[in-house]
Amino acid sequence: MKTVLKIIIVVVAVSLGKYAQAQQDGLQLGNFNVFPTLGLSYGYDDNVSYLFDETRAISSNFFVFSPGIRIEAEGEKVSFLGQYDYSRTSFDSDSKYNFDRQHLLFQLGYFVSNRSQLEASVEYIDGSDRIGTGNQQGGLIDLNLDPDKWHSVGIGGKWHYGGVGAKGALDFDLGYVDRQYDNNEQFTATRSRQARYFGVTYSHKVSPKTSLLAQFKRTNIDYDVANLDNKETRYMFGAQWQATGKTSARALVGYLTKDFSEPQHDDFNGLAIEAGLTWSPRSYSIFDLSLSRETDETNGNGSYVVRNTADLGWTHFWRDRFSTTANIGLSDETYEGSLRNDDLNFYGVSAKYQFRDWLASGLGYQHTNRNSSIDEFEYKDNSLLLTLELSK
Repeated sequence: MKTVLKIIIVVVAVSLGKYAQAQQDGLQLGNFNVFPTLGLSYGYDDNVSYLFDETRAISSNFFVFSPGIRIEAEGEKVSFLGQYDYSRTSFDSDSKYNFDRQHLLFQLGYFVSNRSQLEASVEYIDGSDRIGTGNQQGGLIDLNLDPDKWHSVGIGGKWHYGGVGAKGALDFDLGYVDRQYDNNEQFTATRSRQARYFGVTYSHKVSPKTSLLAQFKRTNIDYDVANLDNKETRYMFGAQWQATGKTSARALVGYLTKDFSEPQHDDFNGLAIEAGLTWSPRSYSIFDLSLSRETDETNGNGSYVVRNTADLGWTHFWRDRFSTTANIGLSDETYEGSLRNDDLNFYGVSAKYQFRDWLASGLGYQHTNRNSSIDEFEYKDNSLLLTLELSK
C-alpha cells in the first residue's frame, strides 16, 4: 500500500499543478472524470491524548496531510466510482502520537431497467486510532503503547426497485465487514470481529413531497476471541418529506434489539431513532439538525454501548466566496454491563474563503468536554486548525 500511496500523491500533485485551470467538473480522462484533492492543515491541540489530569496533558502543534483522488464514469447502463483517500496527522511534541488512515473504495452500478438498479461495492480501510480514543482511553494511556493499528474489508450490495413516479419502492441492502486489529494484541485481540448485515426499506409516496417509510435491518456480529457475539435487529417506521423548497427531513423511529449468544451479557430492547432535518430560511443560510439513538460495540468497557446524540449546525454564506459554520452537539453514552456512563458536549466555529474554484482556505476552533462516572475517562480539549484545500 505504501507504493500505491506514493503513486497517488504524485498523481494528485501533478494534476493539481498542471490542470489548475481545467473545467470545474474535474479532469477528463477518456470516459472518466477524475477529481484529485489535496488538503494541508496546521493546528494546535491543548490535550493531545485526551487526559483527565490537566497537569499531565500534552499540548502540541500538529500537521495534517490528506491527498485523495476520485474517478467517476457513467454510461447508459453502467456506472463506476473509484476513490482513494489518505490522511496523516503528525504532532510536533512526540511522534508516538502520530496516526494515519487510508481508504480505498470501488462501486459498480448497473441499470437493469427504469425500475431496477443494482450496485456492488468493495471497501478497504487501513489505519490507526489516535491515542486517547478507541481502546486506548483512561488508564491504558499510561502503558505507553503505540497507536492501535487495524484494517477492515467490506463487501456490499444494493438493489433498488421502483420507477420514477411509482407509488412504492423497495431498497435491499446486504454486506459483510471484517475488522481486524494488527498490534497491541494483549488489549486489541478481543476487538477483532466480523459483521454480516441484511436490510430492506419500503417507501410509499402519499403525496408528491411526502413518503412513508418502513425498514427492517439485521446484523450478526461475530468476535474472533471475545464472547460478545450478538444479533442486532431494527424495526423502523417513519417518513421523508420536502415540506417546502426550504425544508427537507427524514425521520425513522422504531424498536431495536441486541441479543447475545452468551447468557452473562444482558440483552437490549428499546427505542431507536434516526432523524435529520435541513432548513434553509434563505438560499445562503442553512441549518442542519440530526438526532439518533442506537447501540454500538464496546471499546473495552461493558458489553455494549447505548448512545443518544443530537447535533445542530448552521452554515451562512456572507458572500459568494466567504462562509462561516457553527455547530453544537451532545452525546450520552451508557456502557451496559459496567459502571461507565459518559456525557460528551462539543461546540465549534469555522470560516472558509474560496479563493478560486480549485483553492479554498479555512480557520476553525473546536471545544470538547466529556464528563464520566469514572474520573479517568473525563477530559477537556480545545483545538485550532488552519486548512488549505486544493481540489478539482
